[in-house]
Amino acid sequence: MITEQGTGLVERLRAHLADASASSFQLMGDDLALLTGPDLRAAAAAYDEHLTRAVPDALRAAFEAEQRALLREAHALLRRHNHCLHARIAGYLDLGRRFGFEYPWPTVAVLGISTVLDGMARMRVYGLLGRATARLGLPHVERASERIDDALRRTNRAIFADSVPLTLLALRCHSLRRDGRGDLATALLEGPLPPLMDEECRGLARRLTDAFGIEDGARRYEALAALTLEHFRREQAVFTHHLGAPRQGPPRPHPTWLDRLVGNVRAVRAPRVERGLLGRRRLVFRNHRLPPGFDIRAHAPRVTEFGRAFVSSITRCREDYQAAVDHTLARFGAQGERVVVAFPRGGTQVR
Repeated sequence: MITEQGTGLVERLRAHLADASASSFQLMGDDLALLTGPDLRAAAAAYDEHLTRAVPDALRAAFEAEQRALLREAHALLRRHNHCLHARIAGYLDLGRRFGFEYPWPTVAVLGISTVLDGMARMRVYGLLGRATARLGLPHVERASERIDDALRRTNRAIFADSVPLTLLALRCHSLRRDGRGDLATALLEGPLPPLMDEECRGLARRLTDAFGIEDGARRYEALAALTLEHFRREQAVFTHHLGAPRQGPPRPHPTWLDRLVGNVRAVRAPRVERGLLGRRRLVFRNHRLPPGFDIRAHAPRVTEFGRAFVSSITRCREDYQAAVDHTLARFGAQGERVVVAFPRGGTQVR
């Protein structure tokens, strides 16, 4: 459960929705229409109060300049990459290169998009079938397939928009600490957040900043792999939101037999690292079997199963993760690009 603290806009949104678990990523969608002029005034007052309480006067100007620069950088990345699936893949690789791919999350995201592309192709097959059945007076097939296709696209776009500023914030705070500006890093992590971040973003950014700074490479990898799973849980909350399902409790019954067919999946194509005859690791995609009666709209079971399928499957050890990076760059990176993720002592090197 997200705490009731947070930016003023998120607090106002939660009040309108009567939902204490509402997240800042919802402000990038239809829920933004709920906010009014008085909400903006209340949010501005909350921002000023938090700024006065958490950021010393001597750091105020530097804090505001750093936050402004961070948001401009995030905006540039989003404008460049957040317009189609393949452009987002390039954006994830851009981020990964900045920290030598030490944080597995961008690699996991790219491999997840590979599965999304496969899923959308299947939805198009359902859609073609639906057009034929609609002529027979059965419109449900086309509607169900289009609904899932739309949810996948909106989710993928929202995840990228939610995650880029968060990751850039952590990376910048890590750089400030290395440059002897830990006071400014603390101000950015403890002061008022940008409007499209909430307390869950703050918690992830704090932990990610700390993990980037771990001196020992083996311990740093363990911390960053664990955080990838936490980041993945937030991504799945975005998916749940766009599916129109609750984050807690069971989803509503399926309205039609086709919704049940599409939603109750038996397996998902997911990455897995296997060893060849000579012991060389390689990443392949295999069917990950799901429990009987699995409903893709059920949030907690999906987080557990998809976390195993897409995160734990490639982050169990550094050698498995290197195979995942190799596969990702061979398929989507620059020609001949290869990065050895060495995790040298001394903390993550920012590029």
